[in-house]
Amino acid sequence: MKFPDSQLWNYATQIYQIPEVEGSCLELQNQYDADVNILLYCCWVSEQKHRLSGEDIQILQTTTAPWQTILKPLRDARQMMKQHIILIPSEQQNQTIDNMSEIELNAEHMAQLALEGCLDISQREREAEMSAADCCAQNLYTYLQQLEGVKSISDISEPVSQLLSAIYEDEEAVQMALMMAATG
Repeated sequence: MKFPDSQLWNYATQIYQIPEVEGSCLELQNQYDADVNILLYCCWVSEQKHRLSGEDIQILQTTTAPWQTILKPLRDARQMMKQHIILIPSEQQNQTIDNMSEIELNAEHMAQLALEGCLDISQREREAEMSAADCCAQNLYTYLQQLEGVKSISDISEPVSQLLSAIYEDEEAVQMALMMAATG
């Protein structure tokens, strides 16, 4: 499938190849029903030193809700196939899983295109006093604290810390960003 150019998609596919990024995103998805595309969006706008408000997060969630209605059943069906819950001849199983993965990836790509266009971040002022890691921690916490399963910051501190450490090499800056985000 041919897609238009997307800075978000390019960024997301680059950082998602980092095993710790994928693992942290999937942990947040599996434990708290976080939308991985929104997690990646939070990180992407942080690279441009933009912070997201609670209202921004609501817009992102509304934008991806229809895509999640499509993606969750695809993801569940693919995982059931991998676990051999659905009976299928073995010679068709791998091809079916590959086909489902491709459809799921295309839907993820379309969801990211929708996200990239739903907020006009380019018209906003950049956070001059904050690092990209600071912005990222703030954005992730702003998003994750709106999820039903997240009762406190301590619930999500480990996967957020792992995610930030995987993206930003300066561990001291990551720890400062986490402390700043957790306190305010």
